[in-house]
Amino acid sequence: MHAKPFLSLWAKTLMPVKLTLSSVACLMGGLVAQNAVAETLQRVSPSLENPWGMSFVDADRLLVTERPGQVSLVDLKQGNSIVLSGVPETVVGGQGGMLDVLYDQGEVFLCYTGKASLGMSATTLGKGRLAGDRLDAFQVLFQASNPGYGFHHFGCRIGIDPQGYVFLSVGDRLDADSAQDPATHLGTVIRLNRDGSVPTDNPLVGQAGAQPEIYSYGHRNPQGMSIHPTTGEVWLNEHGPQGGDEINIIGSGENYGWPLLTHGEQYGGGAIGIGSSAPGYADSVWHWTPSIAPSDMTFVPEGSQFPQYEGDLLVTSLKFKSLYHVRVEGETVTGESVILDRRLGRLRDVEVGPDGAIYLLNDESKGGVYRLSVE
Repeated sequence: MHAKPFLSLWAKTLMPVKLTLSSVACLMGGLVAQNAVAETLQRVSPSLENPWGMSFVDADRLLVTERPGQVSLVDLKQGNSIVLSGVPETVVGGQGGMLDVLYDQGEVFLCYTGKASLGMSATTLGKGRLAGDRLDAFQVLFQASNPGYGFHHFGCRIGIDPQGYVFLSVGDRLDADSAQDPATHLGTVIRLNRDGSVPTDNPLVGQAGAQPEIYSYGHRNPQGMSIHPTTGEVWLNEHGPQGGDEINIIGSGENYGWPLLTHGEQYGGGAIGIGSSAPGYADSVWHWTPSIAPSDMTFVPEGSQFPQYEGDLLVTSLKFKSLYHVRVEGETVTGESVILDRRLGRLRDVEVGPDGAIYLLNDESKGGVYRLSVE
């Protein structure tokens, strides 16, 4: 589905940022190359405080989380936003706060740092129904076990597959060994029904001492998730230590090795675990060494404004403040290139909108939503 083109008057009111050329007309022997394609990058939201996640409600409206604890409904046509009421209270600090959002069939799923016992916090998933400028009937669906006092490695990306199962990434909270312990949710991807109940075919259901919500484990801090548009598979990216950021295809009951297996090393140098691959563990399909600090990713669907990226992944980088094009053939990654290089600060999220344009969030104190389009 394609939205109607945005009005030029609206575009002029929305803080234009850059004008780039992806295929620049060049002079060669006095002749000008034809078919130059102009790409416009512009801000399409008001200032947002450390935006973290976004999800389209329709062609004109976008839900955006702001890490200090709020959810805003951005009107892309008007260029303004309202803060929703009815959102849950979150524990804010370090990497924690109001994190991911996913809108689906009128329901708003939120992942955030929720209060747990004794002043601790944990990765928490809940949902409510969007009703004007508020969330109605918000309820907690899941809270990870083993809460802590620290503010690192929450994971917190949400995905829904074609069968309607809800997937959520949970970080290891800097307790690396727990990622190999199915008695905890730390360092896992969990799978739930929409109401928060556990699917009966989850791989650890009925296993003594194991958390039945777990779908895969052995993860470090997975902050990017995308559902493959053809196969319905869950693709995940995650932060390695010093080096070894990964892209993984998530399989039922698979162990992805952290902290026994990694392409990275200790901060300051030194080996971790037993290597980068071993029998009985799932291998990544791509890794970055040195790290790029991947924050989210999305598959580019057919009918976008960027046919050269369709079927491939777009991946945002915090460390290098860049947008990566990752080429995909089947279940194989064949290479990568940088599309946007250090233009918007730390990039936190990427989506392809109903209009086929690419939308980006930059994780800054005065961040916002940016739209990359072909004019």
